[in-house]
Amino acid sequence: MLLYKYRGIQGFRFFTDIILKNRLYAAPYFDLNDPMEGRYLYSQSDGKIDEDMARVLKGEKDKIRVCSLSRDPNNELMWSHYAEGHKGVAIGVEINSPKYTVRPIIYDGLHRIGRNNFNAGSAIDILSHKLDVWEYEAEERIFTPNKQYVDVEIKQIICGSRMSTQDKGFITELVEKINPSIEIINARTNSAYV
Repeated sequence: MLLYKYRGIQGFRFFTDIILKNRLYAAPYFDLNDPMEGRYLYSQSDGKIDEDMARVLKGEKDKIRVCSLSRDPNNELMWSHYAEGHKGVAIGVEINSPKYTVRPIIYDGLHRIGRNNFNAGSAIDILSHKLDVWEYEAEERIFTPNKQYVDVEIKQIICGSRMSTQDKGFITELVEKINPSIEIINARTNSAYV
């Protein structure tokens, strides 16, 4: 299954790094754009927070890095928010290593945790839940323990519907020289012409 990373191309060095090195950046959870990232609801019958559990969870979350991708290559909001208003790209990748934990985001609000469901995977469980306002992202997350990059196999580059002819030509030429097996296509637009 292809997953997509929406990117602008103004920071061309970052785009080139992805193509040259077949990798995507994985951020610490606190650098992600959702201010509720990594938060959870504590659920215990006595209502008292288990301080040891909270400390362990914080430590575990701090060790994890996250690469956020989308299952949807044609999402108008994603193109607008993450690909410079349709002037960037969506990079279709396959995750080529079993060493990563890949999870779809569950859009049901903050994860509820207590002593009854606390385990070694609780930090990833917490980071796999988001508020429903983010549902449009159709997000899949790749989790990696303290590794700054996730190795990927790039299969496709979708050029945004508002990308300039010069940028499209440059990207096409660059990709053909680095890896001609990568498919380059134009984004579909759902907009009606007036």
